[in-house]
Amino acid sequence: MNPKYSNIFWHQGVKLFEEGFLKTDTGRVRIEHLENDVTKALLNVFEHCSPIVLKSFLSLIGIKEPANAFSLEFQVTDNLTYQQKRNRIFLAIVTESTAIKSEPKYNTVMSCPDACIYSENTAILIEAKTQSPLIQEQNDNHIKQYLGTATKTHTITWEQISEKLKLISNHLKETDRFIVSQFCDFLDLIGISEFNGFNKNDFLTLGSFGRFTLEDFIDFKRIFLKKIEKFMNNLNQEVKPIINRNYGQYTIKQQLVSPAAFSAFYFYDDNPNIHINMYPNINFIYRENGIQFTITGEIKSSFNMIRKKILKYPDEFYKISNKLTEYRLFLYYKLHFAPMNNFYWNLVAGFPKKMGSFKSDEIGTAINEFEKNWENLKSTIIFQMKSNELKHFSNRNFDDKEIEFAANKNPKPNFAIRIGKDYEPAQIDKLGKKIVPFFKNEISKIYKFVDFVLS
Repeated sequence: MNPKYSNIFWHQGVKLFEEGFLKTDTGRVRIEHLENDVTKALLNVFEHCSPIVLKSFLSLIGIKEPANAFSLEFQVTDNLTYQQKRNRIFLAIVTESTAIKSEPKYNTVMSCPDACIYSENTAILIEAKTQSPLIQEQNDNHIKQYLGTATKTHTITWEQISEKLKLISNHLKETDRFIVSQFCDFLDLIGISEFNGFNKNDFLTLGSFGRFTLEDFIDFKRIFLKKIEKFMNNLNQEVKPIINRNYGQYTIKQQLVSPAAFSAFYFYDDNPNIHINMYPNINFIYRENGIQFTITGEIKSSFNMIRKKILKYPDEFYKISNKLTEYRLFLYYKLHFAPMNNFYWNLVAGFPKKMGSFKSDEIGTAINEFEKNWENLKSTIIFQMKSNELKHFSNRNFDDKEIEFAANKNPKPNFAIRIGKDYEPAQIDKLGKKIVPFFKNEISKIYKFVDFVLS
């Protein structure tokens, strides 16, 4: 059974919000529904486990009262009782990526706090966020209506809660350990736990595109992209001392309906707003067969930058290549079949080549020969598109508009170049959290080539 359906806290309602995310009133209700689900699950953990679990949670905000002195309320409506408590605390529980902003027009009339944890002396009013931003006006209204003045405020993350509960889980009794582990797995399933690496099921599910319902696949892809984002954030902290140029990080979030995902560290000059592919980038491609890690020149400017450097300085290129013999050089041609970034990619014959096994002029010769034969090859590709022998990356047939566009808009071939290495799902799974220092080391090795191209 899929791990999410085995989890005692998961249910079908968790995944319903994504497609209508903040676009309609229904979408907004669904987001609140998810936040309510997670908050209720947290209270259920405290309710059914020993006080040790609640004690560990309270320690995150410096509360030292005995845990068994506290009671729990879900969906707070009483706006008088908690104002009488000596210690009044407003606690926001957010994700690491939750935006915090002001919305002066925010409607607070129907707003009520998600929960309250209270004792005779203390009230901890909770506002939980999992997808939507934390709104300052909503917080202020909750404090004014339910707690009053002299209220302390705290903010913690679901990721912190997950890690805190994991720390104590080995010291719990069997039933408590099971409940806590299920809750931590639940946070992981919905993408709001600490990054713990990728697993084999992630890549297996990517390869199941077209065999799942679209709703199920979009739900998985949304969470997988969150995991990629956390991986990139962690890796970014590690590679800052290595990369001595202006760079940013990027995760492609728009392709929910695609059996692949992408992230990159991209380079820029004095203008950080240039296209992310203007210069070669350090690229991660996530597919069914694992992760391909590459230095990529994907558009004309970045491709030509690599090509010219390799051909102009063949000896230096060969010297660097001999230190990267576990990597391969991939030379692709790209057929543009629709406006914007819609290309059919395929390898130029004879590639990939193992680094260190060839001279730079072999690349120039391959490109020149390919350009000479482009019209014949293009006519073959167009025929294959028309006869449905070639499929769109989403495994559908190309439509008539795409075929016509491809026939008219490719007088010359577009090229892309990658120098990279493949990592299988089992290897990635085994690395767990150590995937971050692992790829820090890989970047430190391949960065020599980046420096060569960009210098």
